[in-house]
Amino acid sequence: MIEYSRRSSLISGLAGCLFLVFVVLSLSSCGRQNAGSGKPRTAMDSTLVITIPGDADYLNPVLGSTVTSSNIMGLIYPSLLQSEFDTSTGLLNYVALNKKLRETTNGEAKKIPEGAVARSWTFSADHKTLTYTLRSDVFWNDGKPVVSGDFKFTYMLYGNPVIASARQQYLAELVGAEKGKVDFDKAIETPNDTTLVFRFYKPVPEHLALFHTSLTPLPAHHWKNVKPGELRNSPLNIAPLGAGPYQLKSWQQQQELVLASNPKSDLPKPGNIPLISFRVVPDYTVRLTQLQTGAVDVVENIKPEDFTALLKANRQLEIKTVGLRVYDYVGWSNIDQKEYHKSGKVIPHPLFGSARVRLALTHAIDREAIIDGYLKRYGVVCNTDVSPSLKWAYNARITPHAFDPARATALLNAEGWLPGSDGILQKQGRRFSFVLYTNSGNARRNYASVIIQQNLRSIGIDCKLDVQESNVFFDNLHQRKLDAWMAGWAIGLEIDPLEVWGSDLNRSRFNFTGYQNPRLDQLCDLAKQKMDPFGAKPYWLEYQEILHRDQPVTFLYWMQETQGFSKRIEGEELNISGSFYNIDDWRLHPSANIAQ
Repeated sequence: MIEYSRRSSLISGLAGCLFLVFVVLSLSSCGRQNAGSGKPRTAMDSTLVITIPGDADYLNPVLGSTVTSSNIMGLIYPSLLQSEFDTSTGLLNYVALNKKLRETTNGEAKKIPEGAVARSWTFSADHKTLTYTLRSDVFWNDGKPVVSGDFKFTYMLYGNPVIASARQQYLAELVGAEKGKVDFDKAIETPNDTTLVFRFYKPVPEHLALFHTSLTPLPAHHWKNVKPGELRNSPLNIAPLGAGPYQLKSWQQQQELVLASNPKSDLPKPGNIPLISFRVVPDYTVRLTQLQTGAVDVVENIKPEDFTALLKANRQLEIKTVGLRVYDYVGWSNIDQKEYHKSGKVIPHPLFGSARVRLALTHAIDREAIIDGYLKRYGVVCNTDVSPSLKWAYNARITPHAFDPARATALLNAEGWLPGSDGILQKQGRRFSFVLYTNSGNARRNYASVIIQQNLRSIGIDCKLDVQESNVFFDNLHQRKLDAWMAGWAIGLEIDPLEVWGSDLNRSRFNFTGYQNPRLDQLCDLAKQKMDPFGAKPYWLEYQEILHRDQPVTFLYWMQETQGFSKRIEGEELNISGSFYNIDDWRLHPSANIAQ
């Protein structure tokens, strides 16, 4: 079975929204309310309202680093390629719109869907040169054509160290990168407006070459006068110029972002629904109440225990599930962050620097209790960041670390952590005490954090909980200011983990833990040297064994994402590519939106 995606994934692995205080759902029968206005919504309302726990961070693909930003930017900007996910193997493939058989002979042109900017591509026999032929009938919303120069311009922004884009790792195989700096004059050529050439310093597998060269472009003519050091604060970030099926209509930050169907888009067409509102609602109970009363149309991550009450309260709702692409984890700073920021030295964290201590923490956390109490049949214990859905690479031989407080205590004692007079473990005068940070908006992680706190307290560890506003939390995470946190990742459908685990902390922007392991770096490089994904499988199997042994984080659980939908939505096709991957094809049925 193959699941098709209309646009390539913009962000391959992003931190999800985190938790709020855990509360029991109480659905009320208040009247249908308009998003943010308090006015009743009518049966002919043409606005699709989606609630989100936290706002987008940027509407600039070079800077954006959250799932919310990715979903929105995927509707605003053009995509170079289209892709499909083959559920029988777990491989991501790039395909033609007409689904005809694709030839795999090196050098033969491949057709690409109408929703993509590229018309075709060829890959050289030595796997070092990828040449795209672009369409000439795609235009930015100001009427200027989308040209090859836009892609080169944007890739130079992605690779600029001053900007420090989280996507820098995508450029790691381009010519010059082996010497520490991409030579853009040689690495990316634009002989004319419809020809785009990428050159690699070494052979690269075709699927990774396509993945790494399909980052979202910005219009060069619109951004050319913005200096790199001013990019993050440019007013253009809140006035995006795109070419996709939707365009920004309004943005009240931390409140509501509204997209309007773009009548000028031919990628492949304007969105069907006139307006899409992304409403920021941090409180889970409020989101559920608004879905039940019909004030909103979509709420993500519904708790399984709330299904029955929700569907009984409103028969015009349905629950849809997708997965397994998202996992939650507890992050431990493997290095002393304060010393790293002060001197650049990498030394072990005084609490979490030992792999044996981190293994003890995993043994101390009752992951099955979290799943049984919250996710139920929609969750499964997570061993590493390679999803069971990626069947071709998943290591099924790994046995999960069991919930074993006695084993956890023995490991900690062996590391010198012994009970103090107050019952809290101590070592050389330091108490095993820390704050577990999260951001607001996710009841599931709040539920998990309370269990984790209790589990750790039972073996003598003092774990305090603190909730931060989303943008503050993610900013602190990116700046490596947190010692312990709870977060989640929506993984990419290509395995390319160096941006999360790479030992070069300057390049691996998502390596929030500071974890370093030269063998893991080597395995990632060896895997990329295999032109056939299945040839790389042994390396990915060992990669997972190393993560399972070192426990740079405590992997908690994979989950089937459970989304609540109004039945007035038609044409939605959820799969592992995302809940909103074909949102531009959705329609609203006017007669099916009144709560019953």
